[in-house]
Amino acid sequence: MIGGGFTGVAAAIACLARIAEPFRLTVVEPAPTLGQGVAFGAYHPLHLLNIRTRDLSVQAGRPSDFLNWAFRQLDQGENHAGLHEGLAHTFLPRQLFGEYVRERFYDAVAARKDVELSVVRGVAISCRAVRGRYQVGIEAGDAISADVVIIATAYGLTPSTSLGVLPPYSTMDREQLARAKSMILIGSGLTMVDALLSARRDGFSGRAAIISRRGQLPRPHAAQGVVPQPIALPKSKRISLLTAAVRVVCEAAETHGTPWQAIINGLRASVQDIWRNLSIAEQARFLRHVRPFWDAHRHRLPIEVHGRIQAEFDSGHATMVQGRVTEVSRRGDGFEVELSRRGLHSTLSADLVFDCSGHAPDLEQPLLKDLIGRGLARPDPHRLGLAVARNGAIEDAGGGSRRGLFALGPLGQGSLWEITAVPEIVAQADQAAAAVAALSRPHERLEPAL
Repeated sequence: MIGGGFTGVAAAIACLARIAEPFRLTVVEPAPTLGQGVAFGAYHPLHLLNIRTRDLSVQAGRPSDFLNWAFRQLDQGENHAGLHEGLAHTFLPRQLFGEYVRERFYDAVAARKDVELSVVRGVAISCRAVRGRYQVGIEAGDAISADVVIIATAYGLTPSTSLGVLPPYSTMDREQLARAKSMILIGSGLTMVDALLSARRDGFSGRAAIISRRGQLPRPHAAQGVVPQPIALPKSKRISLLTAAVRVVCEAAETHGTPWQAIINGLRASVQDIWRNLSIAEQARFLRHVRPFWDAHRHRLPIEVHGRIQAEFDSGHATMVQGRVTEVSRRGDGFEVELSRRGLHSTLSADLVFDCSGHAPDLEQPLLKDLIGRGLARPDPHRLGLAVARNGAIEDAGGGSRRGLFALGPLGQGSLWEITAVPEIVAQADQAAAAVAALSRPHERLEPAL
């Protein structure tokens, strides 16, 4: 298992549940703690989940597992039904979810006395096929031999920026934040919300400018948890018609008292089918024109957090600037950011600049570059990650797949699109584990997950 963040731990738990035979499980992870990664790391203890407690679980087939675990932490044995119901609709701290993930992982390991677990604190830099097995090279360490390799590095080793400015989760000196009079945040999604509110908590009281090409902010969740409402979309492979259909259904739902969030939630189960049925050109059209609006409605904020961000704009402490960043340069103790919008150019100055444009798998990281160079993997057509099947089986340079080689979670976004959130990752991890379990049963015919 290459990667010990949420995706890797979810896959490990699935393998421990699915594979009946004894096996050796090696987790390669440079961070000191498993189960956190970018999403659930300890950047700030007050960062909240963007998903209700009731909708989270690290185990396939147990959709309320996190809710029940959190309830036991808080209930103190009183079994209070009202607390359980209220907790179901709550947005809990991300660190708490990380603790839950780690506990479930070590519980799963403890239940399998026939499984040998080892954790390698290092970075995987290569992977090559050798006589039916794989040799995984470790930076400053010994190579590891395995029958199955599951790559679960998600967005990479660390949040990085190509703009030469501060990554969104930088640890800032409180005095430096307090001295700063201005801040620019490039990007207007959930990462921007984290960065801005963290800066406010740590002493920043200046003005913030949020740069966004489309000027979209994350929308709020509904006041209460909604029941997903499946809808029948037209049998069209044109993204313009599909987008229009979703808009019409959302507007009709609102008219009849159903929150639009229920419609978006109802689409999740079919998004991968819709995406894979689109041509590459239509997928690219979605990425160019629709993605910012989809992300704003799909990846939402708790109402309280949305209210805080809205108050930033209402009070004038934050402003939205539409445009595309063309260059960032240092000027003395601050930064200058050059923008382009509809052929017009402008420059903004600030004491601090954060790149909140979002995470994406880095195809130039040594491991992925090595896999692609050897022909064991190929990028998806949009270079958002690797080309994979539904269960994460990696497509090689010829369009086929190698036995026992998988990439899970965000690494497959360009192939599956809806594969960056907890429920979809857990479902895919279970599918991958089922495929791995079938490899040890040669008398069973393993059907590819198309």
